Amino acid sequence: MREYLGGMLLGLRRGAKSPLDSYSTFSDKGKSSKWLFNGSVLRSFEGGWRASQKTPESVGNLLRLCLLGAAMDNCNAVADGKCLRYRKDWQVAKFDRAHFEERFQHRVEIVCADLEEFPIPKDSSEIYCGDARRILTTEGRRFKLCVTSPPYLNSFDYSDVYRPELFLGKFVDSTAELALIRKSTIRSHVQARWELPERSSFGPVFSNMIAEVRARSADLWDKKIPTMIQAYFEDMERILLRLRRLALPEAAVWIVVATSAYAGVEVPVDFIIAEIAERSGWYLSEVGVLRHLRSSGQHINSLADGIERTLHLRESVVILKAARCS
Repeated sequence: MREYLGGMLLGLRRGAKSPLDSYSTFSDKGKSSKWLFNGSVLRSFEGGWRASQKTPESVGNLLRLCLLGAAMDNCNAVADGKCLRYRKDWQVAKFDRAHFEERFQHRVEIVCADLEEFPIPKDSSEIYCGDARRILTTEGRRFKLCVTSPPYLNSFDYSDVYRPELFLGKFVDSTAELALIRKSTIRSHVQARWELPERSSFGPVFSNMIAEVRARSADLWDKKIPTMIQAYFEDMERILLRLRRLALPEAAVWIVVATSAYAGVEVPVDFIIAEIAERSGWYLSEVGVLRHLRSSGQHINSLADGIERTLHLRESVVILKAARCS
């Protein structure tokens, strides 16, 4: 990989006109008073991108990954939870080509060091790129272990949070294409017009929780939240059913999720997924707490006597087995 670094740096220094130079809020040539990337960063990125296309595909993919990382290191905004927030000093920082080049070289060195310390044996694995929900419809692929962390039920629109990378990496080139990605994600937020859920039977924990949320609908920041919650667990049920059909007898599934809260009502996502899994043919091995999460305003529960109680949320791992646990 290092043997191509000279050509990459030449491409960065020459630069090239970026298709995002005057698109939306990507540069200072737009109509917004704030922009994601300074012009020299965008041009340097595009020059490096074009240089990477002259390298072997496997190397080029890694170089482009480094380019994306370096671009985000020099972005005027950073991902912060459910949105992009502008750095307090973004106008003072004045990210430019030199900053971008330094971060690119730094990231290339990290990748090279990783590959040297942990070389990947040839022909030892297969990687399938795509939507896991569609890949799971191929009956011939059976598995022993699935480790996954689906979107949390926190109303984060990840297609918006990762909008810069999606456009920079040329995964999308228009708002319409971005909307297609948003519409194809798990129904974990209210920023899209989803198909309405059809199922509502996910066990007693879900039933009790959703009744409480609906009873406090006047306190919700969006009236679509109860429907979103129902749709989320419908999506998770479909995934668990598909996984069960493809599981080998000794298979296990590890699912990392987080609890949430709306209008002061806790949504115990881990326990509900555990119930759905058991109803889908899985055996529950464990629900383990990984860490406790910081609470926000929506996680406050107002009690009848006027006292406010902070709900303590958690990040958990749900461990499932295809065979009964001994």
